[in-house]
Amino acid sequence: MAKRITKKITIVGCGPGAINYITPAGLECIHNADVLIGSKRLLDTFPLIKSGAEKIKIEKNYRPLLNKIILLSRTKNVVILVSGDPGFYSYARLVIEKLGRANCNIIPGISSVQFAFASIGKSWHDAHFVTLHGRQKGIDGLIKAVKKHDTVAALIDKSISLKTLAHELLMAGITKRKIFVCENLSLPDERVREFNPVSLQSADADGLNVIIILNQSCHSERSEESRPYKR
Repeated sequence: MAKRITKKITIVGCGPGAINYITPAGLECIHNADVLIGSKRLLDTFPLIKSGAEKIKIEKNYRPLLNKIILLSRTKNVVILVSGDPGFYSYARLVIEKLGRANCNIIPGISSVQFAFASIGKSWHDAHFVTLHGRQKGIDGLIKAVKKHDTVAALIDKSISLKTLAHELLMAGITKRKIFVCENLSLPDERVREFNPVSLQSADADGLNVIIILNQSCHSERSEESRPYKR
C-alpha cells in the first residue's frame, strides 16, 4: 500500500500536441511547478512558461524515476506532463500505482482519440481501442478487434507501417472498411485522410498516428487516398 507523501503529485494531460489544447487548469499547474517531468517534446512545449522550474526528461528511466519523484515531492511542487489524457495509455498509470490515488492530483486532457473522432465528425461512444505503440506483434489483436467491432481506434507508431496494416487486413479478408489516418493532430502539419484497405497499401505516415477503422462500405474504391479532411 502506497505511503502518504508530503505533497501531492500533479499529473497534467497536455492534449494532442498544440499548447492551445491544454486546459487552463493544466496550464496553471504547469506555471506553478517547481519541477516539470515529461518527454522532451512536452518539456520543449513550455520554454517560457515557468522557465525557472527544474526539468527532468522521461526516457527509459521511467520506472526508476518514480522513486525520485517521491523524494522531490517532499520539498517541491512536482508536475508530471503526459500527452493526451492521463487515463488513456499514459505514464500516469505507473505513477498512480506506485504513489497511490490519494497522492495524485490528475488534470484531464484531450486524448488524441477524442481529437481524431472530432476531426472526422464521428461519435466514439461505441469504439474499441487498441494501442500498437512499440508492439509490432499486437497487430493480430487489432485484426481481431476489427472483425469483432464496428468502430476501432488504434494508436500506431513507426513500428508498424500502413502498408503492413493494409496487408494484414486484406489477408484476413477485410476489404470493406473506411480507414481514417490521423497524423500530427492539432499541429500545423496535421493531416487527416480517408482510405479503404486496398488504397491503404500505397499510403505512408510519419510518427505517431491514430487510425480509425469503421465497418461500413467505402465511398470510393480508388487505390490512392480518397480524400483529405480539413477541419
